[in-house]
Amino acid sequence: MMKPELIILSVLFVIPAMSFADPFKNEEYGYSIEVDDRYQVTKNDSATFFRSNADQSAILIRNWPGIDEATAKKYLQQGYQDAYIAMVPDGELEELSIANGKGLLINVKGVINVESMRGKVGGFVGDGGQGMIILFTGPEEGWDAMAPSVQQMIESIRFIELRAGPSLRDWRNMLAGSRLIHRGFVDGRSQREDLNLCSDGEFIHRRSGTAVRESDYGSAVGHSSKSRSGLWKVVDEDGITHLLLQYNDGRKESGVIEYFDGQFYVDGRRYTRLRKRSCR
Repeated sequence: MMKPELIILSVLFVIPAMSFADPFKNEEYGYSIEVDDRYQVTKNDSATFFRSNADQSAILIRNWPGIDEATAKKYLQQGYQDAYIAMVPDGELEELSIANGKGLLINVKGVINVESMRGKVGGFVGDGGQGMIILFTGPEEGWDAMAPSVQQMIESIRFIELRAGPSLRDWRNMLAGSRLIHRGFVDGRSQREDLNLCSDGEFIHRRSGTAVRESDYGSAVGHSSKSRSGLWKVVDEDGITHLLLQYNDGRKESGVIEYFDGQFYVDGRRYTRLRKRSCR
């Protein structure tokens, strides 16, 4: 699963009068929201990020096609934490009714880059397969004044018709003969994932990791690697395109696939694509 990326939020603020511009629409993912015109879009691909220079508040929308209500509920109840962010639930889930879908909302509090923050996180599921997780956050001392405008933005959320994406045949042609590479960190351990998708329908999936362990005697670096193979194909699941991996040991994995600006995403995780003559 993909993890939210927030920039440094630090300065306490005074809330000015609120006004709302035309609704922000994302036809790629099928939703609209009326965002306070203090906010500027600083990122818009697999996730959409708004920032207000006036008060250092922020809005992060993680686009998540195909998310169901149970998954959204679990995600909201777990909170989020990484090296810079620690946001935990602060209350009970609230159910929301919105146009062409439904949602869940919960208050959160925590720390972003050592600053005390408060906010709201919502999980929204559209009737047409749309879905998203949205985080509203701001410095703790100004949150009570900011809360009414946040509620107004939440109430403005609407699901709209999705723009038609690539067909299953288009996806297969794009992926066949490719190596998809993902790099990241899990529990302080660097990891790399290589997914070789052969033109004949076979795949090789390699996961490798590196960890540094400190002791009284110095540092030790450990490496690990594991490879598995099987058959791959692109399938439609309830109108959402998935990459299906059928491993030779009988295990299956399925993830939503998307494409933006030369990058592929599988369940929100970004993969770099390389073209290969050989799958091995």
